[in-house]
Amino acid sequence: MLTNYQMEIVYIGDRNPNNRALLILNEEWKRLGKILTKKMDEEVTLEDGRRLKEMRRETSKRMIDGWNNTKLNKTKKLLEQKQKKLSELEAKQRQIDEEMKHEALKARNRIIEKSRKLKFEEKDIVKTFNRALQHSEVFKERAVQLKFNESMRENKMAFDLIIAQEQNSDAEQYRKNQMNEKQKNNELKKTKAELLLKELKERETNRRDEDVALFESDKMELQKITDEIEEYQKNIKAEARTAREKLQKVIADNQESTSRYNEIRRVEEQEEAMMTAIVAETKRTLAGMRRLKEIELMKAKQLALEAMRTKVAVWPKKESGWTETDMQNAVETKEKRYQDGLAEKKEWAKKRTDYMDDGKRLWVKETARQQRQLAQDHELEAKRLEREKRLLIEFAKLREKTQIETINQIRSQLDQQCNDKTAAVLADRQTDINHHKMIEQLWFEEDKEFVTYARNIIEKKKLDGNPIKPLLKTVNDYLKKNNLYIDQVNKVSKKQPKGSIYTSRIIQHTD
Repeated sequence: MLTNYQMEIVYIGDRNPNNRALLILNEEWKRLGKILTKKMDEEVTLEDGRRLKEMRRETSKRMIDGWNNTKLNKTKKLLEQKQKKLSELEAKQRQIDEEMKHEALKARNRIIEKSRKLKFEEKDIVKTFNRALQHSEVFKERAVQLKFNESMRENKMAFDLIIAQEQNSDAEQYRKNQMNEKQKNNELKKTKAELLLKELKERETNRRDEDVALFESDKMELQKITDEIEEYQKNIKAEARTAREKLQKVIADNQESTSRYNEIRRVEEQEEAMMTAIVAETKRTLAGMRRLKEIELMKAKQLALEAMRTKVAVWPKKESGWTETDMQNAVETKEKRYQDGLAEKKEWAKKRTDYMDDGKRLWVKETARQQRQLAQDHELEAKRLEREKRLLIEFAKLREKTQIETINQIRSQLDQQCNDKTAAVLADRQTDINHHKMIEQLWFEEDKEFVTYARNIIEKKKLDGNPIKPLLKTVNDYLKKNNLYIDQVNKVSKKQPKGSIYTSRIIQHTD
């Protein structure tokens, strides 16, 4: 029987350590289990307490949700009212936004329609049609103007006829008045002529008296002028006599001054001759002085030469003179010096010969060595050439193989590029064809739109009574230029050309 806090080891089976078991009391086992699960139990307890608190909080919250006197419920109610107001405002704002969006859409549609209209009106053909429309208006105004001018011309002719009749009656009355006036003027001229003749006679008498008086006064004036001329001639003669005397005096003075000038000139010439003689004498004197200086210089040179000769004569001389022994000694000395030089030359020649022999031996050895080296180099060069030749052959084969592989690779790449380019060209061509068809369809729609617009305008102007010939001419020119025609049911169609249509990148054949 195990007691508290006691454990016993038992063996299950034989007494093998692997078959041992430990027996523990139930209370001890529970205690040990609690120790092991203490942390988990604490966590479970905390979770239960938290859950209980949360449940109580939910219960209290459900209890106070129906109370209206709490601060939380009041705040909640205010928030709900605020949220309701905000939702209503948001709904109104959404409605306003929808209305603004609708208005903006309408404005956008108006702008688009206006831009389409402007774009349509900016086309050349529309401008041309508008010009034709203006011409039609001008023709209409011109027709009205012609009618108005015709009526005005008729009214003017009637008015001119009345004016002409009045003018004729006035002219007849004027002619009668002129005849009466002319008759009165003739009578007046006759009376005036008689008065004028009488006045002319009186003037002739007065003029004759004045001429006689003038002749007498001219005669007296002429006599006076004659006296003045005689007095003037006398004065001229006296002045001429005085001038002659003055001229004679001036001539005498000139002769005297000329003689004085000639005398001065003669004196100056004498002075110049004297100066020339003095200069010549001076030159002769200077030449003599120069000659004297040269003579003195020659004398000085001779004196210097004599002095040099005197110095040479003073040099010492051998007392007994130069004998034959002295000459023999000099010859022997010279011979000895010559023999010494000759021996020295022979010694140098021997040394040079030895040096040449040594050089020849060395040259022979060097030549043999160079020949051996040359043979070795030749053999090595032959081996190198053989090896290089073999390498070149291998390199040529390898290069040929590489070139063939490269050419095949390039050919395959070029084929691939050619195929890709062909596919791209075909795709581009198809794209261009589709684009061209789309553009043609767009042009055709624009043509139909213009023709419809033109037909409506023509019908309207026809009802208004305007000339429609310029409009029809413009429409026909447009149809002809764009290769269009209107069939019997007033439908615009395009003429199909016979042949090929050439574009920038497409050649489209048509039947």
